[in-house]
Amino acid sequence: MKIAYIHQHFVTNEGTSGTRSYDVGRYLVEMGHEVTMICGLHDQSSLPRMPWWRLFRTQYIDGIKVVACNAYYSNKLRVVSRLWCFAKFAMLALLACLRERRLDLIFATSTPLTVGFPGRIGAALKRVPYVFEVRDLWPEDLLDAGRIKPGLQYKVWEWIELFSYRKARKILLVSKGFHDRLLERGYPPERLQTILLGADGGLFRDVKPDHDYMQKHGLSGKTIAIYTGAHGDANGLFQVLDAAEYLRDRPDIAIVFIGDGKMKDSLKADVLRRDLKNVHMLDPVPKLQLPGILAACHIGLMILKQITRPRWVTPNKIFDYMFTGIPAIVNFPGTTAEMVEADGAGYASKPGDAADLAQKIRYLADHPEERQAIGRRAREVAYGRYDRRMIAVQLAAVFEQAVAGEVRAADRCPEAR
Repeated sequence: MKIAYIHQHFVTNEGTSGTRSYDVGRYLVEMGHEVTMICGLHDQSSLPRMPWWRLFRTQYIDGIKVVACNAYYSNKLRVVSRLWCFAKFAMLALLACLRERRLDLIFATSTPLTVGFPGRIGAALKRVPYVFEVRDLWPEDLLDAGRIKPGLQYKVWEWIELFSYRKARKILLVSKGFHDRLLERGYPPERLQTILLGADGGLFRDVKPDHDYMQKHGLSGKTIAIYTGAHGDANGLFQVLDAAEYLRDRPDIAIVFIGDGKMKDSLKADVLRRDLKNVHMLDPVPKLQLPGILAACHIGLMILKQITRPRWVTPNKIFDYMFTGIPAIVNFPGTTAEMVEADGAGYASKPGDAADLAQKIRYLADHPEERQAIGRRAREVAYGRYDRRMIAVQLAAVFEQAVAGEVRAADRCPEAR
């Protein structure tokens, strides 16, 4: 098959964000498929910027034809700039799709939801099937997190969501919680399939702990609880600083943040204000370097801002922790906490309770044999269920069914909640 794979935030192992599209893209190529990755320019992707007047740049990365559209995105952009970036990418991605010859299928993965425009319209104009993947349930998640308000803004995003879903031969969900929610909303089960984000097991198989990194940052000999990823408002990382307050009496325990985002400067300032010597705010690292750092750590932190309902997401980092073989602590209720407990890969702390989060960190620090046993179990489960080589096979099966017409799109989507 020749697949146009639309992912605005495509990142390779040289970048500092999630690499799932890169991983499954190259595994699809290994399986004999042609993959054209249509992406934007993310500040964490490692793809170089382009002059303003240039629309596209094409290069090959590990067998993937990467068509970068000149739409620059950063988590630090203001809202208006983000919306313009989403719209610009949607227009350029549609043009990129139309330039591709002999396509068999178009696959669009969100977020943002606006990737549904080039996916659906491009598929209609090219007369090929269209598959849509949901990584976040916009606009519901945005509303529940307080990032948008009810009214016209919500209605516009809701229309875009329905537009993106309506003609998709298959709607893929990266979380069981998303799957269950769309079933609740009336979507037919045959249109839905859950394929998790997972992680690239090859990166973690023979990894060695990066003790030099730990020594460089004054962390040698400490029990390290690490958070990796975005430092945005939705992540609620001030909760971890609250937990660090309860661990002042434990100089042997260090809490480490690796990543970036619009809240990072505020977090750094709060660490200084509180004089939290046990908190270390470090710069993002390339994905290739991350496994060695995680292998030198002891506890993985899964943190999100508390909202009024359980969270349906299963973020990338939980799989990184599992493949590394370190137990996770999840501080938000929902799909990730349920998965971690079912897999025996860690613990759920009481939502929004910094004292309980600190107690869980303290417990794992004081029980190394139990911590190591949980880590071994997590690693075994990860290689058995969540390797991206397996996930690429699952995606290919869906694409082949869509091309063969074995899954059909319903013309009518359920109405809004």
